[in-house]
Amino acid sequence: MFFCYKVVIWAADDFNSLGLLRELGKHGVDIFFLIKGKKGYAAQSKYCVNYKETSTYQEGYDSLMKIYKNEEYKPIIITSGDGISVFIDQHKDELGKFFIIPGTSKKGELEKYTDKNAMTQLAVEIGILCPESKYCQWDTNIDDVKYPCLIKPSHQKPGHYNEFKFKVCKNKTELKRTLKVVRHDSEFILQRCIQKEKDLLVYGARMWDGNTILAGSLIRDRQTEDGSSSHGLLTSSIPNGVNTSKISEFLDRIDYHGLFSFEYGLLGNEAYFFEVNLRNDGTSHYFYQAGANLPLAYAMSCAGMDYLQISTSVKENCWYIDELFDCENVINGTLSIKQYKKDKQEATVFKYWDAEDIGPWQYMRKRRMKKMFQDMLLKRFRVYIIYVLDKLGLRK
Repeated sequence: MFFCYKVVIWAADDFNSLGLLRELGKHGVDIFFLIKGKKGYAAQSKYCVNYKETSTYQEGYDSLMKIYKNEEYKPIIITSGDGISVFIDQHKDELGKFFIIPGTSKKGELEKYTDKNAMTQLAVEIGILCPESKYCQWDTNIDDVKYPCLIKPSHQKPGHYNEFKFKVCKNKTELKRTLKVVRHDSEFILQRCIQKEKDLLVYGARMWDGNTILAGSLIRDRQTEDGSSSHGLLTSSIPNGVNTSKISEFLDRIDYHGLFSFEYGLLGNEAYFFEVNLRNDGTSHYFYQAGANLPLAYAMSCAGMDYLQISTSVKENCWYIDELFDCENVINGTLSIKQYKKDKQEATVFKYWDAEDIGPWQYMRKRRMKKMFQDMLLKRFRVYIIYVLDKLGLRK
């Protein structure tokens, strides 16, 4: 395939960017990896030939303008993080002169809908099933809140560190205690806590011709300690609780172009909307291993090429596993060794492993072994301290 457009992956060095490097690099796309932060395992990929580390969004912006200001064909920017996506939206007019950028047609709309309160309000207007939700700050009246409830930051502000990813509060006392210690300028979404059975992610892209394509679903049944998916089913079908026409309507309303994902909580036959990610999702390379290459199809759409020749749907049901970190579920006692071995044997889709590109897997495997060793030493140290305190009669 002849593709004369260059693609800039502007992202942190993580599994999201690793997926993009493989999805595009295997097809001969000329990639520049603009790293927000330090290089890590994604940069170990053989498809990472040209890259630059930057410490701030502004530094990344300045680098792009310096390197690509006079290209014959506008380079295509693909992002994998909300912060970078918002920065691009804020500099839409300047970047749009020299690059093909993802986002909404109207400046400011993308930034608006990275806020969980705004996206949830729009979803409700369209008719998407959502948990009962309300805007919340430190001094919000919580007399009408139903428990248990879920509180999470509404968005990530530049230079503002969110106090937590999310918290479940079982009663009014716990919620009051949580709000008492947050900063006064922090903003949250407060929702009824859905006792979900599984997590659902629908991955897709809205092309430049206005066509919305859905690759399929990832139905997740486990996660690692940091909240990342560690096991699940990839399928071309989407549960009946999700009205796919509503997904298209949501994106049409804000006129978004780019890669995206919609996240839901499954409870019986119902799918509760949790959030939309208006950028590439970290699960994209799972869908790629299952037969769908949406990043390549989207890049071709940006170039005005026939993207329909690219496979954009999961070919057949297959199991995914995080081959290095899913074992945490065995260690913490939430998964039996027997089930873990069975699941790992059945899996055909992996987070790091690629037989044609083993550098990132080797890098992460070393880090994993080091962490396990450190955890083991720490556990032994704790046991020893408890033993000493018992001997000294200092432990109650």
